[in-house]
Amino acid sequence: MGLKLAGVQSLKRSVSSNSNGIFTASRCTARCPRFPPLFTVSAYLVFISFLIVSPVNAAPDAAFHFDAWVNFALERLETDGVTGGFHRHTRPRTRRQIAQVIRQAQRRIASEKSEQAPISIELLEKLQREFALELARLSGQNDEGSLRARGAIELRSSQTNSKLGPAFEGAFYYGSGGWLTLHQEFEVTNLPGKYPSLGSTASKRLKPWRGDFTADFKRVYLRVPISKLELLIGRDQLFWGTGFRGAVGISDNSPPFDLILLTGKFGRVRGTSFTAQLDHTWHDEDPRRYLASRYLAGHRLDYQINDRLEVGVSELILYGGETRGVEWQYFNPILPYYASQHNSDNDDNAMFLFEGAVRPVDGFRLYGELLIDDVQYVKSDDPNALAWLAGLEWNRALESRRLGVRAEYARVNRWAYTHLVQENQYTHFGSIIGHEIGTDADVSYIEGNYLINADTRMNLFFELERQGEAGVEDRFVGEDFRSISFPSGVVERRHGFGCRLVYEPIRAWQLDLSYQHDYIVNRGHLNGNSQNSNHLEFQFRYLWERGL
Repeated sequence: MGLKLAGVQSLKRSVSSNSNGIFTASRCTARCPRFPPLFTVSAYLVFISFLIVSPVNAAPDAAFHFDAWVNFALERLETDGVTGGFHRHTRPRTRRQIAQVIRQAQRRIASEKSEQAPISIELLEKLQREFALELARLSGQNDEGSLRARGAIELRSSQTNSKLGPAFEGAFYYGSGGWLTLHQEFEVTNLPGKYPSLGSTASKRLKPWRGDFTADFKRVYLRVPISKLELLIGRDQLFWGTGFRGAVGISDNSPPFDLILLTGKFGRVRGTSFTAQLDHTWHDEDPRRYLASRYLAGHRLDYQINDRLEVGVSELILYGGETRGVEWQYFNPILPYYASQHNSDNDDNAMFLFEGAVRPVDGFRLYGELLIDDVQYVKSDDPNALAWLAGLEWNRALESRRLGVRAEYARVNRWAYTHLVQENQYTHFGSIIGHEIGTDADVSYIEGNYLINADTRMNLFFELERQGEAGVEDRFVGEDFRSISFPSGVVERRHGFGCRLVYEPIRAWQLDLSYQHDYIVNRGHLNGNSQNSNHLEFQFRYLWERGL
């Protein structure tokens, strides 16, 4: 596993070995593309030409980049005390928000409030180059609108063999001087399993084309400023939480949401509220079978107490049924969901999320999250359904501050993300909306990352993941939960360690090379079934941007 690139996986070579160390090809789980080389090259030349001359006025606002380096740089600088505090836990961030954080860091440096290491200056200068237009707008030097296109031409190998195949990710961005933005972002790939499915669904997220290629329109929206508020209408990804590898509330593990999102900042407080339509699922329990529509709503408050301490609280509710549509009571940003559904005598899936992060000294950060899916505050024969996450970051292992250590632990209890009503399980197109490990599982992770320069970093990592036998569709049906251990049943344990080299300049050629060894005990929840596997991934692409 290791860290994930935000957006795409590029050139990928994957090999595995059996328990005797003999390398074997991975088993084919999907039809493999058989495009002739001339056809492939010609098709992409036509496709790229269309992208460059297309007059579409659409684009991204939250993250007009396809790489992980922006969030990595921002969050490392915050931990080191360079930027000062900002609302870090509600993502994705808009380009304006990122520019405001950069300007805050510039002011702190000018006032000599923080001592800077050379690598911190390199990272900040790289951010300044990427967000030069937004910084100019903040300073009043440029109030004109701009239309830009960005694309990543990639080579990837199929997960089933070593042959290379093309892939493409593109985005259009229009931003006005008043910060109205249009955004369209899509990805064309033939790699299966992009959104891991642990639950059931009656809808299809991505339909394969010829050669198993899919076109995923990941983010398509209009963002409009309204006084101190911003309104987003369209499709976007949400990520609420303090961690860097996952979140127990809302993560990027499931497909993006089609939603209406309202955000606003009032002093040190930031508020967010949304309502989204989810996939359809079959309710196939007695007394009859029906197709259920499903919806998700949420609101949260982030409070930046000072530069070193931030806390947040969120409330989420997932509801659905055969005849239910969007219920506007749940779009009310200040209405308590739990009380509203209780008073209406509905059995909707209401959840609370509490989180906080503290930086006691520069270079060291502690954080945690707690999701309450269900808690018994009176005597009951029902179990608690909780998930939680905790972690730390330490960037002062060396005087140069180039070495960082990060550790994180996440646990999702047996009945978290489940619900007594079948269609109210916490999934979207079968993928868990919360942490990727799913229910009845936990994972421990530690890594050391060394910054060679602002464009290049190396990682060493280790993780231990435990999976119980229960899944998100295994709802509570009256079991003696006090006698069930965590994780439950025959526990599958995966020990993974590896290394990674990443080269990510702002533009042009990029490289991601990683190796991981996994040792799995009780694979498939079968006692004594152990397996060793080795995975080598090589990712390569060309990233470009053009003003239109």
